Amino acid sequence: MNSKALKISAGVLAAACVISCAVFFVSRGGKEVVPENPMPVVYSYEQSVYTQSPSLSVKGANGEIFMPCDIGGVYYTASLGGDIAFFEYSGGAMVPCSLEKKQIKTNIKASYESIPVTVNYIEKDGKVFGCGVFTSDMDSSVDVYSYAFVKLTNKPSGYGNGTLLLADFDKDNFCNPNKLYSEIYNFNLSNGSASTYVSNNTRLIDKNGSFRQDWTLLTDDFIANLGGAKYFLSSRYYNESDKGRRADVMVLSNAYRPKIVVSDILGLWFVNDANGMHYLKKTQNGFANILGSSAGEKTLTEFEGDYFADYLQCGKYLINKKSLVLTDLMTGATKTLKDIDISSADFFSISPDGGRLVFASNGEANANGAPVQTLVYCTADGSAAPAVYKEPMLFSESGGFVWLDNATVMSVRALSGSGSPAGSVAYAF
Repeated sequence: MNSKALKISAGVLAAACVISCAVFFVSRGGKEVVPENPMPVVYSYEQSVYTQSPSLSVKGANGEIFMPCDIGGVYYTASLGGDIAFFEYSGGAMVPCSLEKKQIKTNIKASYESIPVTVNYIEKDGKVFGCGVFTSDMDSSVDVYSYAFVKLTNKPSGYGNGTLLLADFDKDNFCNPNKLYSEIYNFNLSNGSASTYVSNNTRLIDKNGSFRQDWTLLTDDFIANLGGAKYFLSSRYYNESDKGRRADVMVLSNAYRPKIVVSDILGLWFVNDANGMHYLKKTQNGFANILGSSAGEKTLTEFEGDYFADYLQCGKYLINKKSLVLTDLMTGATKTLKDIDISSADFFSISPDGGRLVFASNGEANANGAPVQTLVYCTADGSAAPAVYKEPMLFSESGGFVWLDNATVMSVRALSGSGSPAGSVAYAF
């Protein structure tokens, strides 16, 4: 894995050798005085509490970063050179995948350019998953885009039969397992042809000279929760800075103006099931959990405060960083976590069964310029004492969290004190 794709900077990590200046008090005649030159507290990667934790194991010892596939138990690694490999999680270790890896070449159209990509893919029980990477080093004739990541997947049932190819052009998301795709293609697996679904008439150009990247939007979670609907997300009617923050739910078609099913949802969470459509909407004092149907919108729960500043969301779970109230948006059930401080947390992930949680904070740079990060691992029912780590080099901001099972979560961190390489590590509760 190319470490340049990570937000772990070698320069910053080198500065992490000293994380803070300690204040030592010396008793003299009953008075406490501060030495003129306090001794620094030296940070050692090898002796760090997190590195030595018996709950931490290295899954990517050679710098591999494992990301999830649509096929259960299978993970992939990718490089900016286009190399793709597949692995299976078995017996607590990552081993080469036994499924046959296949390849197909394609060209995707974006901003009137043709971008060549080789897709590596696997198949199992009717499911297909694949991915490919393009960089300008592979073809200098592509002027507008210097990077593209594509994902091959089965169409959700509402889209019909066949496969989709999804594209993301944000290089900062290369190692992020939760990508936001900005192009949707109907993909023919037999011949590699990719055709766009949505009309680009009146699509505006961004400051980089490419089509705006908020015209069509999809996430893996959105696709998995569409039911039988043929919807997609779009932020085309909002400011570019609103991408990922405000969106309309539209009917997927090649119409000049696709039909809007739900306007101005908050964030990107959307579930369509037998009860109706579930989403969030901003209110005067905060936001609300809405159930939409042909009969109109029904407010299930109201929340006070700023969604982006005061709350964190992972799928159907929403937590208030101050009150520690965890809400299941689908059922309305709540739990209040205890004995943790997540007021400064930037990331939140929860196990598939909702029983275990991890919170991460980017932290702030100390006097030496090294960011002191925080990781909190805890159980939803408080059955075990939380594990809290606060030191440099705990995780990569762009790596996200991936659950191997209900008690083991992977993240990305530096694997040495120099900051390189960076790879996947697994924490077992």
